[in-house]
Amino acid sequence: MAENKALTKDERERKKTLAYTLYVENGYEQKTIAEITGISERSISKWKNEQDWETDREEARMGFEKQRRRLRKTIDNFLSIIEKRESPYNVPDSKESDSINKLADAAKKLQTDLSFANKSEAGKQFINYIQNIYGQAKSIEMVDLWHEFLMQTT
Repeated sequence: MAENKALTKDERERKKTLAYTLYVENGYEQKTIAEITGISERSISKWKNEQDWETDREEARMGFEKQRRRLRKTIDNFLSIIEKRESPYNVPDSKESDSINKLADAAKKLQTDLSFANKSEAGKQFINYIQNIYGQAKSIEMVDLWHEFLMQTT
């Protein structure tokens, strides 16, 4: 599908975000995303490579529970090393504290992402239902509306 050059910057960013969601969260391929968004496969490929969507997609496939376990294990290992030191060195120094805080922030972000993923999974099931019952055109319309809903509620 030919790319629409008349898009505003905001419209283009909205479509870019939709393309990301379709690729990473929903597993759509570039050709289908191009059909849904009206953006060329070449542009989608460029976005995908520039922003490493493939890594994000792999993390989404990995599952949040596995990521949560990895984070918890990393924090536990970090704290165990610190606790094994002789007093008064068995407390984190400023660099260690910073690392622990960053890991805690990552855990918090993961929880937010989990909430988003649960919504995305429900949306994916709904969109698949619409596609099976009403066809591709209606499902494309629903994908755009669902994405709009997700952006407003997250």
